[in-house]
Amino acid sequence: MTARIPFLSAALCNIGVAILHIYVILQGPWAYRYFGAGEELAKMAEQGSYLPMLLTSFITLVFAIFALYCLAGAGWDLRLPFLRFSLVGIATMFTLRGSLLLAAAALGMKVSSFDLWSSVVSLAIGLLHCAAVWLYFCAPPPKARFPH
Repeated sequence: MTARIPFLSAALCNIGVAILHIYVILQGPWAYRYFGAGEELAKMAEQGSYLPMLLTSFITLVFAIFALYCLAGAGWDLRLPFLRFSLVGIATMFTLRGSLLLAAAALGMKVSSFDLWSSVVSLAIGLLHCAAVWLYFCAPPPKARFPH
């Protein structure tokens, strides 16, 4: 088995997260609150500040870049720098984000329901990335050929 399918799935997850961040920008303050961005960011959005939009746009760009790296891991000929290092880093980031908050909840620390379910989602996406990276290092997928 190659890493192609897991990396394509991981790319779709990253695209989904990026689209969710665009949705938050378009919906405004209530979405910042609902999706856990914090009261301070929501109030700034209510006051017309551009900072929440800029921060969320930057996060959207990061997830879009993660998707490109996953597509490169799946064999798309994208020639991205530090591919192996980046794939491991992305998998690590998602997995740590998910597992650390779940560990905090297990230790009795106060964690909101949003933090809890978003941690489960992050951990699931992280484990998908980990499986893809493991398969990639075992047998890298051949380069995809697309007609021009």
